[in-house]
Amino acid sequence: MEYRCLLWDFDGTLADTGSDVWNSLTYAARRAGGAIDDLYMRDDANLADPMDEIMRHVIPYPGEAYLETFDEDVRVHYRTLNDFSRTRLYPGIQSMLNELKEHGVRNIIVTNKPEGALSRILGSKGWANLFDDWICPDSIPGREATKVEMMAEIVRRHGIAPRQCLYVGDTFSDIEAARTNGISCIAVTYGDGDEIALLSRNPAYVARDIAELNDIMTDTVIHARSMI
Repeated sequence: MEYRCLLWDFDGTLADTGSDVWNSLTYAARRAGGAIDDLYMRDDANLADPMDEIMRHVIPYPGEAYLETFDEDVRVHYRTLNDFSRTRLYPGIQSMLNELKEHGVRNIIVTNKPEGALSRILGSKGWANLFDDWICPDSIPGREATKVEMMAEIVRRHGIAPRQCLYVGDTFSDIEAARTNGISCIAVTYGDGDEIALLSRNPAYVARDIAELNDIMTDTVIHARSMI
């Protein structure tokens, strides 16, 4: 199979963003007059929890009626106040992206991160030129797109067949969204997602670290492109 396009999740797949996300959640907790439980914050997998579950770990608990305000405080801080000083690409990712690009493969981000935040990160870190495109839930005017819809839009926008795409993600919902679009998926277990739930979806490939991910890229993408 010739893969022409790599679709990438961002948080926990391309980049370690956990500390900066916790920073915005901590800000919202302070605004609520409390703090997030330290033990809960030690596990970045908890960042995948719904916002109401995260807020339940604010001590003292501000109450269910405060959820909308808490959510808005997180959103405002992450989009406009967070300096993303601790966000970094995982070691080896940048060279992998460059090698894929050299072999004519398009690298496109498909993420649930707000477009304003993603654009600020890519611009401030100098990463924008590593990617051919990116799409976020608020990239499509008039609605909040799901990952299923974002992947479908990228396929349409770039005029490529789903079978020519490969999605890389760290959560079970990534695999399900890719499968709905007829796109094969590489599951990475070094990210923020629940590994058991991730593997239960039977992804086409599994990478437990960047070295394994690089091997998959070399064997399934780069070698195939080199034979063209």
